Parts: sequence; structure tokens; C-alpha cells
Amino acid sequence: MIDTWDVRDALRYRLGSALVDEPGVADRCAEALREWTPFRESFAELAARLEDILFNSLYEALGPSMTARMDDGNLRRIRTAELKDAADDVLFVLFDSLKVYSVNYESLRAYAVESGSCSAMRVLLTRYGSQLPEADRRMIARILRDRLPREVWSRWLPPED
Repeated sequence: MIDTWDVRDALRYRLGSALVDEPGVADRCAEALREWTPFRESFAELAARLEDILFNSLYEALGPSMTARMDDGNLRRIRTAELKDAADDVLFVLFDSLKVYSVNYESLRAYAVESGSCSAMRVLLTRYGSQLPEADRRMIARILRDRLPREVWSRWLPPED
């Protein structure tokens, strides 16, 4: 079951607690995840829909300045270029909720390769790590360490793999 709190947690470091704890942004994204079915929409299509939801929700909440207060108290402008990564953060909630089956493994692996999704790679590493070839596991770990802030990956990925 997709919980709105998990979506808030996924977006917190990127958008700030003040924004994601307000009704709106996380609720709409969680609803999209709950409505998703693989036979109607691909991961890529869902990601695009989440980008639209995020843009519309953020614009509604923040106005044209798109400026949010971050957890450290600083104001930061949310750029539209960041919405792809924010949508990927939301997708993590869905990916992490999928049952560990070979069909899901193959779907996540294909999506990770085609899109470069850090969330798909994270789930592959943390939930399917024993099924990944050693070289793939090391490569995914290196990519995640390079692309994500340390405070994000340090909770679930060792410093060296």
C-alpha cells in the first residue's frame, strides 16, 4: 500500500519539509502511485505524469517564484529541470512497494537502463542485490554514490562497495 507519508519522506530533502508536509504535493503524487497499474501505464509514462503533477502542485503552492523554504531555513528556487529527479524520488515509493518477483526485477532493470533512474537502481541494489551480477552491483553502487548527495545514499549504501 502506498502511503502519503512515504511520498513526503521521499520528497523532503529536495523540496523541504514545510512544503511537503502541507496538503497537496505529496497527496497528489501518492494518489497517482496508488492508481498506477502496469498494463495501462509504463514507468516512463508514470514518471512524466508525476512531473506534471509536481509542476502543477508546486506552482499552485509556491506561485511563479517557485521558492520553497528548506529544512535548514534557506529559501531555494525549485527549477523545472529538477522535477524529473523529484518524480524519480516519488517513483522510489512505488518501486520499493513492488513484490520481489522476477517480472518486477526485469521491469526495474529495463527502466533503470533506459532512463537512468536512481530510484530503480536503488531498489535493484537493496532488494534484488543478491540476484545482480557482482559487476552490475558495483557499477550501480558507484553510479548512485556519484549522482546522489551523501546524506541520501549513506543510510542504505555502504561508503565503498
